[in-house]
Amino acid sequence: YKVSDRTVRTSVRELRHDARDPLQHAYLPLAYLPGKDAQVDFMESVVDDIHEGRIKVFVLIVRACHSRRTYRYASPNQTREALLEGLMQAFEFFGGVFEHMWFDNLTPAVRKVLSGRHREVQRGFEVFQAHYGFKAEFCSPGKGNEKGGVENDVKWTRSEVFSPIPTVDGRAGVQERLDALAAAEMNRTVTGCTATIGENWHLEQQHLMPLPTRAFDAATTRSASVSNRSWVQLGRNYYSVPVRLVGSIVVVKIAAETITITYGRVEVAKHARSYGRDKMVLELVHYLPLLERKHRGLDRAVPVQQWLANAGTCWTQLLAALRQREGEVEGSKSFVATLMLTEHYGNDATTSAVKATLLEGPVSLPTIRYHLGCRQEERRPVVGVIEYAGPSVQANSASQYEEVLCG
Repeated sequence: YKVSDRTVRTSVRELRHDARDPLQHAYLPLAYLPGKDAQVDFMESVVDDIHEGRIKVFVLIVRACHSRRTYRYASPNQTREALLEGLMQAFEFFGGVFEHMWFDNLTPAVRKVLSGRHREVQRGFEVFQAHYGFKAEFCSPGKGNEKGGVENDVKWTRSEVFSPIPTVDGRAGVQERLDALAAAEMNRTVTGCTATIGENWHLEQQHLMPLPTRAFDAATTRSASVSNRSWVQLGRNYYSVPVRLVGSIVVVKIAAETITITYGRVEVAKHARSYGRDKMVLELVHYLPLLERKHRGLDRAVPVQQWLANAGTCWTQLLAALRQREGEVEGSKSFVATLMLTEHYGNDATTSAVKATLLEGPVSLPTIRYHLGCRQEERRPVVGVIEYAGPSVQANSASQYEEVLCG
């Protein structure tokens, strides 16, 4: 009997087909009621960031099962804070909450997979679930087909947004592309449907559970010591606080997007959260009192370098002009005093005054203060003109005056 590789493969395929369980490979056609179910999943892709080069990005996808409307959140990672932040933004986007939310067995949500459908849920996720009032449903391990709608949307998003590899400006650029896709697909008709996603969504939105009266606080808190460089360290990154707090213990509130630092229940600093390594997220205003005393470190101070990189060339020109006119020491002092004006007048107003000073001269701190005062006068509301014709005078006879005087 002559055999070949092809003959063997055909025989094995036939034997597998006969031995298989057909019910394991069959799927039920499903229909979802409006506002009842939504599916959640993370996806990964690659972009070319104009600042960091080619990097991996994460997207949290929340898909309404009835209308197929989808919200996509450009997530910084797949941590607990990112998951809860993305879900909160999704609920705000949809204008309500679905009764059932379907998840994989994500570590931020599931502490332990038990038998059957039972799960030991993370405490933070359990509190979040109770706050919004939805019921979390978890797929069986390795059974992503149980939420096939969002799995298909992962492929759709990858083909529409990330293929070919896009060039973006940070996570904000990724989010802009995701929002554009969400807006465009409102007029799309999914295979098997007669109405568009937008038309189905108009019906489904009316059946969502209402949002709670206040948003959930998904941040975690910890205490930290302020170093002698006037910053607190979180992981491999550093966040500045006012220099007066050097050596103090502060409370750091860590959210997916922000880092908020409080001292004695008073907020003293708020920064955009960095997910890089060895990044210094510094606010110039926190270091101004120290620069006023140690002005010799002006050229090498990292907060000043970071600020000047984004402030415009006029500030670099101002520093050179002040030093040329007043000398190295006094010019540096005047420049620091000008920087301190931004704390009171704001960056935009002070920058406008600096530009006017460089254009009209003379370049000095009093001139900058003069231009700031002029702009304040321009913004002051004009007092309305009061029209008053004056008193009316009526001449009478002397006898009438005598009657008034003497009665």
